[in-house]
Amino acid sequence: MRNLRRIDEWMVMMAIVCMMFLTGCGKSNEGKSASGESKDTKEVTTKQTEEQTESESADVDEDLPEGLDSMTSGLAEAPFTISPKGAKANIQDFAQAFCSQYDRFEPNEKILKYFSAPKTYDEVVEMYRVESDITNGYIRSMLLTEVVRETQMCYWNRKNGHSLVGVFMVNGSESGKSENVFMFYDYDPKTNIMTPDMDVYKVVEKVALDKAFDDYLLELPQEGKNIVVDLYTDNADDGYDVTEKTLKWTGDTFTLVGGGARQ
Repeated sequence: MRNLRRIDEWMVMMAIVCMMFLTGCGKSNEGKSASGESKDTKEVTTKQTEEQTESESADVDEDLPEGLDSMTSGLAEAPFTISPKGAKANIQDFAQAFCSQYDRFEPNEKILKYFSAPKTYDEVVEMYRVESDITNGYIRSMLLTEVVRETQMCYWNRKNGHSLVGVFMVNGSESGKSENVFMFYDYDPKTNIMTPDMDVYKVVEKVALDKAFDDYLLELPQEGKNIVVDLYTDNADDGYDVTEKTLKWTGDTFTLVGGGARQ
């Protein structure tokens, strides 16, 4: 009986030990996944993955092309100073000052690169043609592909001795859509400051941003003094009808002198 009792007691003790062992194993595995990964480790790994994803997303966003609206925001109405290289400011002085303010726009960047070394500027390598016509007060930087991406600048001499500087920028894309921005500045030779001329801007805006049309382009004058406004209407036949209007220079501002459809 004693032997049986010892056997019984031993079996009970073994059962208790087994239960304690199993309980201990359960506690030591608590918080682990089926793969053996701890809960804390899993949380850290998840957090690192999320941070990496956010970082990659940020990098992608930074690589996206910047629009003209964001580039010119806050600057379009800001005056800035010119540093003429000669006795009188010319188109290169105006372009140098303006493009330095908006050098994130590629055509402007190419103008500055051209100015730094005009004799060695290679338009094939740069993929931009820069035409600087000092005599006629005109400059243009144009992407040499089917995509329209360019900057045009010119200036007019005003009756009061000041100059009106005009700028037109187009940021095109392969999809055919584009952003267009134009600006006008009054230049005072006594202070060497270019100040946004909102009165002239509104005159051009009234014609160029006519809601009856789908899009527009400005042709600043390399020869002559008038601005040509091409207004586009989608004709639903995979093309556009073009209406041409002319803004005539008055010696201080512009006035609309008419226009008509152009094939």
